Amino acid sequence: MKAARLHEYHKPLTMDEVPLPKPGPGEVLVKIAGSGFCHSDLHVIDGEIPLDVKLPLTLGHENAGYVSALGSGVTTLKEGDPVVVYGGWGCGTCDACVTGREQLCSKPQWAGLSRWNGGYAEDLLVPRERYLVKLETIDPKRAAPLADAALTPYRAVRRARRYLEPDYMTLVIGLGGLGQYGVKFLRMLSGSPIIAVDISEDKLKLARNYGAEHALNGRDPEIVEKVMDLTGGKGVCASFDFVGSDQTLEAAIAVTRSSGKVTQVGLAGGTARFRVMDNSRFESAFEATLWGTVKELREVVSLVERGRLELNDEEFAPLDRINEVIDRLRKGGVKGRVVVTP
Repeated sequence: MKAARLHEYHKPLTMDEVPLPKPGPGEVLVKIAGSGFCHSDLHVIDGEIPLDVKLPLTLGHENAGYVSALGSGVTTLKEGDPVVVYGGWGCGTCDACVTGREQLCSKPQWAGLSRWNGGYAEDLLVPRERYLVKLETIDPKRAAPLADAALTPYRAVRRARRYLEPDYMTLVIGLGGLGQYGVKFLRMLSGSPIIAVDISEDKLKLARNYGAEHALNGRDPEIVEKVMDLTGGKGVCASFDFVGSDQTLEAAIAVTRSSGKVTQVGLAGGTARFRVMDNSRFESAFEATLWGTVKELREVVSLVERGRLELNDEEFAPLDRINEVIDRLRKGGVKGRVVVTP
C-alpha cells in the first residue's frame, strides 16, 4: 500500500510502498477514507514534540474510514463498518489508561505521533477495537477531523464549564480547525458571549458566522486593551489559547479575570508566565488540556449525527499532494482543515 512517511526531521514526506498490515488478535484494519492534516504534524516533522518517535513514521492522527479486516476476538465490528478512529492510544495499564484518559498515558503510543503508524496511507492498523467509533450518518471522509479538531476543543470547553458565566465574556485565540470548533462548543455549552482573535480576516469572518459576538485582529498592538474595553474592564471569565505562543499566552493571562481560567490548547512552544499583581489576577486557574477520551469522541459524533453540531468546511487533497498541503499550512494558507484522501 502507499504511505506518506517521515524519514528525516525538517524534510518533506516521502511516498513509499509499504506492506499491507495484517490484523492480529484484537486488532482492526481500517481502509482510510480521510485523514485530517493537523498543525501538530508540523511540530512532529520539525522534531519539536518530545515523543518517542521511531522513524520512518507514517503520520496522521485524525482518521476515519471503513473496517476492511478483523483480527481474532473482535466482536463489536464487521467488515464495511464506517468508523472514526480515536488516536490517543495508551499502554492500557497506567492510571490514566485504566480511568479512560488514555491520551494522558505516561507512555503514549498515539497513532501517527509515536511508534504506531498513522493514517496518511491507504490503510491503518488499529490495535484495539474500542478505539473505533461507528458512524451512522456521517461520511467518513468528512468525519476524520472530529478525532482531534473537534474532540480537543470539546474537552477543553467541558473542563472549563464551571468558569463560563453568561454575564462575563469568553476569549478564543486562534481560529484554525480547533478554534473554529471551540467557538461552536462555547455557543452550545455556555451562555458566555465570545470574543474571537486571529490574524486572518477570513477566519474572523468564520468566527462571526459560528457565533462569536466580537472578532478582533491579533496583530493589533492594543489587543489586550481592546478586550478589556469590550468587557467593561472586568476581563473574561475564561480564555482558550489555540495557538500557544509566548505572545498569545501573555494576552490570555492578561485579560482573564480573578477566579477565571486560562486554557492552553495550542502547542506553539510558548511559556505561560503568571506574575500576580503584574500581568495576572488572584485565584485564576491555568490548564493545558490534551485531546480527549474515547467517550468524549462518541459524544462529539453523537452531537453531529443528531444535528446539534455542524461540521466545519473542509478541503480535500489526494495523498500524493500531501507536501503541498504542508507548504500551504506553513504559510497560513489553510482556513480550517485539509483532509488527505488516499
